[in-house]
Amino acid sequence: MMEMKARSKWLRMYKVFSLALLIILQIYWYKWTRKSEAEWEKLWSGIGNRFRTTLFELEGLLIKIGQFISIRSDLLPKAFIQELLDLTDKVPPSEWSKIQRILNEEWGSELSKKVVAIEKEAIASASIGEVYKGALQDGSIVAIKVQRPNIQSIVHTDFRTLSILVWFADRFVPIPKGFIHLKVLFQELKQVIERELDFTKEMDTLLYFKERFKDSEMVKIPDMHPELCTSKVLVMEWVEGKSSMIQKRLKN
Repeated sequence: MMEMKARSKWLRMYKVFSLALLIILQIYWYKWTRKSEAEWEKLWSGIGNRFRTTLFELEGLLIKIGQFISIRSDLLPKAFIQELLDLTDKVPPSEWSKIQRILNEEWGSELSKKVVAIEKEAIASASIGEVYKGALQDGSIVAIKVQRPNIQSIVHTDFRTLSILVWFADRFVPIPKGFIHLKVLFQELKQVIERELDFTKEMDTLLYFKERFKDSEMVKIPDMHPELCTSKVLVMEWVEGKSSMIQKRLKN
């Protein structure tokens, strides 16, 4: 898989810095001109809309950050948060050709030997990975989680960009003491994302909980297919959710 081109990296960083600078200038201008509460509400709604549009365009780590922000109504204005709510379930999927290339690189000949079919439309799409429904040679229906194309390079670029923004905000943006410790927040986010980028760690966690709850009838942990799991691909048993089973019963 080819890494992001240098031009794409710089363009990505430029768009993030431009957005951050615009937001900071708008906030300072509204404070200086003493805008009304209604005007502030409109401003935050506009900022949120622009923020969401940029995150959808750039994807990657930035969507993850947006998802985190969208649940922190205790820290940010309601009008801003309202614009970010659909970040949790409307991340656009990647082109199938790019996903197929990752599977071929990770599995090699195993793709034709063990997987007989994969639906080309993603069942779910998130900031780090996407999930596809497939079938194995033995007839097992599986959920195939694939890492998004170029996500490693995107995350590296985003972390570099965020580290600069955190440095700038820590020195020049008047954030009240005790409100948000940006450096700590950045380090925690970095640790979480770096762990999520290695799907073998997720597999190990699932296997651990499957063993721990093996005697429980209340907890269902999907079976894994370790022979098909890699750092970028996770294959597990397909499990119908409650809503899916209800729909099936209604159809019958």
